[in-house]
Amino acid sequence: MQKIKSLVQARKEFSTQIKCEGHLAQMRWPDGVVCPRCGSKHLIYMQSRRKWQCKCRYQFSVTAGTVFHKTHIDLPRWMMAVWLMCHSPKGISSKQIKRELGVTYKTAWYMTKRIRKAMIQDRLGVKLSGIVEIDDAVIKSDHGKRWRGGSYAVGMASRDGDIKLSLLNRFKGEEIRRVVAEAFYTDGHKVYKKMHELGPHQYVIHQKQWVDGKVHVSFVENAWSLFKRGLVGIYHHVSTKYLQDYLDEFAFRYWHRYENPRLMDLVLTSA
Repeated sequence: MQKIKSLVQARKEFSTQIKCEGHLAQMRWPDGVVCPRCGSKHLIYMQSRRKWQCKCRYQFSVTAGTVFHKTHIDLPRWMMAVWLMCHSPKGISSKQIKRELGVTYKTAWYMTKRIRKAMIQDRLGVKLSGIVEIDDAVIKSDHGKRWRGGSYAVGMASRDGDIKLSLLNRFKGEEIRRVVAEAFYTDGHKVYKKMHELGPHQYVIHQKQWVDGKVHVSFVENAWSLFKRGLVGIYHHVSTKYLQDYLDEFAFRYWHRYENPRLMDLVLTSA
């Protein structure tokens, strides 16, 4: 499959419904189309309906069981929405998707919400390995009515490149330990002081120094900085109800690196 590195290439590759269906089919079934219900390859393709019928009498299209399932929006618009969300470092708002694709705001919100769901599914089960940096953040949401100005979240970034961002019910040690797994570095916040009970733990006190040899939290702090710039400059306001979805979307994009030309395919195969 050709690597799609630019918006111009994406518009050309996904210009028609047939091209989009072909791309999606190749991503879903690289070894040939199989029935989603029984796994059989004994299929009949119905050209007029652009569907397959299995010997088990199940009929399905290329979008069955994906993020595009039972949608009336054409695939070229869907593909462009996925590409734009995957390759925007600080995210892209539903308002911008509306303008780019020529759809209503309600439709754009529906599309972005479904795409985020596919990104979240790809992150399920991911475990961090090696040295892990941990840093907390206060994210302003719901007009700052929660916890004196925002929602608390913790970011965990592996030096290997993996990252997790999670909202906390409250900012206490037991909540932090709930999402921590291995050896880790933190800053000098008092909530982390007893984290050595879970494994090797070192920290830096930012009032005195930012780096102590290999001990620092620069990687996860960089992730929080980029996320907050997107929150302020792109979305402006995010309800606490959907905040975890935005965190998962950003973690997915930051984890895979947004310049990765295969990033869109990862979303399509996880849908």
